[in-house]
Amino acid sequence: MKLRNSLAAICAVFMVAGGAQAADRIAFGTTALKSVHYTYAAAAAKAINEKSGEAVDITVISTGGAVDNLKRIGQGQINMGLGTYATIYQAYKGIGKFDGNAMPNLRGLWVHAPALQAWVVREDSGIKSISDLAGKEFTPGQRGSATEQLAIQMLEAVDVKPELYRASLADAVAAVKDNRSNGYVKAGGTAVLDGTTLELMAFTPIRLLGFTDDEVAKVKEKFPFINFQKYKDNEVENFPAFTSPVQVIGQFALSDSLTDEQVIAILEGVVDNPGPQVAAFPSFGKLDVMQDSLNLITIPLHSGAVKFYRSRGLEVPERLIPPEMK
Repeated sequence: MKLRNSLAAICAVFMVAGGAQAADRIAFGTTALKSVHYTYAAAAAKAINEKSGEAVDITVISTGGAVDNLKRIGQGQINMGLGTYATIYQAYKGIGKFDGNAMPNLRGLWVHAPALQAWVVREDSGIKSISDLAGKEFTPGQRGSATEQLAIQMLEAVDVKPELYRASLADAVAAVKDNRSNGYVKAGGTAVLDGTTLELMAFTPIRLLGFTDDEVAKVKEKFPFINFQKYKDNEVENFPAFTSPVQVIGQFALSDSLTDEQVIAILEGVVDNPGPQVAAFPSFGKLDVMQDSLNLITIPLHSGAVKFYRSRGLEVPERLIPPEMK
């Protein structure tokens, strides 16, 4: 009898242990601790663990950002990473600094920060379109910045040649205030102008230039990793509708660094538990995270992400369907 009772007790222990499976540990490579995007990533991990903690356990790892995360995920040190989709796309295609080192198994998950790239001009400049910049003094972005490089590439793509006023941000703003230059390009937040431009508005009425559909097509043909977003009237406060480039920052994985079930659990946490994310990164609250992700991601989605977005009633564009699902 004692032996029978002991065996029953042992079986009960194993049944309990078998029924309480540990959540899958997921290493999430992010960026520098002081970055606002690290703050977002930590909040996203909190949201996921709260909502989907029985399935996944997200651990946030501070890294050097997109390029470092691409290296780490390729070496199997992390399961997912954070970065700008301009960089991720170039790694996917093996172009730019990734020439000869393509990563065709990169897959998109979701985006959290399509940062508005504002093309700002003085309202009294008479400049009302990108084409009107031809021959006019204009700063394409802070000297030496990624914004400057991208703005010059876009101007070349649409064959518009301003008189480039190359300067630091402070000097560019001062030149606009003094009417020595007509404007500049500066990234802000999600449908929000940066603090420098908001301050300029107190001194000088400004206009935001928009890209036409034809100009967008020309830029995308030459630089497919550059994203654009259409803003409705007053979506950027006090400005009419326009179309502008955006710097898209989001999350990625490899086709085999996460399972479909893990990705679905992760996205359930992101989509269904926005509170921690909005509290830490308020502009996240302005996103339609599912639709904006489908609009702005420029590489194929992870197959689990395709299944998740479809399960929520969204149509996933053909360009985002990964080869393993075709």
